[in-house]
Amino acid sequence: MKLADVNTEERILEAAKKVFMKYGLYGARMQDIADTAGINKALLHYYFRNKEKLFDHVFDGALSKYFQQMEVFSDKSLPLIERINRYIDQMIDFLTEYPQMSIFIIKEISTNPELFHDKVHKIKNHKSTSLIAVLKESIELKEIPDIDPVIFLMNLHSLCAYPFVASPIFKVIIEKSKTTWSDPNNEKHKQSVKEFVAFKLSN
Repeated sequence: MKLADVNTEERILEAAKKVFMKYGLYGARMQDIADTAGINKALLHYYFRNKEKLFDHVFDGALSKYFQQMEVFSDKSLPLIERINRYIDQMIDFLTEYPQMSIFIIKEISTNPELFHDKVHKIKNHKSTSLIAVLKESIELKEIPDIDPVIFLMNLHSLCAYPFVASPIFKVIIEKSKTTWSDPNNEKHKQSVKEFVAFKLSN
């Protein structure tokens, strides 16, 4: 593939990412993607025959990056809390790049849960260890308190993701309180989540 073709394809994928994250599969239009990429619609169809194929590229890429954050749980050379802290750093950095990712996934799951399940099954590295499995093992070894691993995972992910999901709400509330605030401060956000982890896993 020529360099010009590669650059055009990258522009299309970047534009598609923005449009799909905002509108989802069924709300997005090919014309919106073409306009965002700065090309005509005919050229867009030359590279990607239809919206579904383009969506597959964007969604698969985002999901792959999402599951890459979880690979750290398989690294047994690190203490449990260090693995979780690295996950927090990586997940918040990931959501900074894809701030609408959580809403995007929820919307697409609600619309087509079978499609999402199939994609996860294909993309997820089955050799990786889930946080739930790691927590269960640590509980059995009495390294951490007897917590509910599923609830811990839900709380952990919510603490990482919710500030991005609810950013528009926070901005309105904080402005009415006559306080200035723009976007989540990543370092303070990470530290706050890590403090939650340290508290929950301390004996």
